[in-house]
Amino acid sequence: MKIHALTTGAVRLKQAFLHPRSGPRRQLDLFLPSPWSEPMPIHCWAIEHEGRLLLVDTGEVATARNISFARFEVAREQELPSAMAAAGLSLEDVSAVVLTHHHGDHVDGLSHVRAPVRIHDAELQFLGGAFPRVMRRVLRQPLPDGFAPEPFALDGGPFGAFARSRALSDDGRVVAVETPGHTPGHVSVICVDDSGRHVMLAGDATDSLEQLKARRADAIGPDPKVHVATLDTILAHCAQHPTVYLPSHDPDSAARLAGAVTVS
Repeated sequence: MKIHALTTGAVRLKQAFLHPRSGPRRQLDLFLPSPWSEPMPIHCWAIEHEGRLLLVDTGEVATARNISFARFEVAREQELPSAMAAAGLSLEDVSAVVLTHHHGDHVDGLSHVRAPVRIHDAELQFLGGAFPRVMRRVLRQPLPDGFAPEPFALDGGPFGAFARSRALSDDGRVVAVETPGHTPGHVSVICVDDSGRHVMLAGDATDSLEQLKARRADAIGPDPKVHVATLDTILAHCAQHPTVYLPSHDPDSAARLAGAVTVS
């Protein structure tokens, strides 16, 4: 098995996004003045395993519009095709795409992909609801043209500390697990590498390893208690299995992957 970190540009986030206050100001502050972070990567992931090439998310594109709490820094030459080529990979070899959730910096790169696309059924149901539809219009963040992923259920039973899962490879070494919080149907993908370590492609389960260890809910998720419960489950899994934890926007994720650095 080989896992590649693919970087499709960067994003600056408001500190109110990264370190939200609790209570009513948690989401309100996203629309008020706040300092901005340094650029943070927009990662997606490629997994070579069993003669197949699986993508987890597809990154952002240069036409992404800034929103009240995020400023995108993506050049056309940083989009998915170039990120794949830099890793020695070809989009023509992609056998399938699995999406952690439906936000633009994880799905907009689908415009470059012709392989089948799958998403958790709970996420597909959520994104079709009235509130997400309104927010996509307000923030001018439409889903990419032709967005029509096939839903999958987490019907594979427990995996480590996670109560619900779905095998994504025949040998069960690539597994989707339930990580709600950032969105209600968010999933992460865990790969059991050739040394038996668990490599967790965490999407936006957190923005960083620091957020995980702090057990801090983000400013986006509809229910902070659900998010914190998910963080507790991830930490329990990391205690049970040596786990390389890789959020999509953590500046240290690529180095942790390269060094096989597990959560301590």
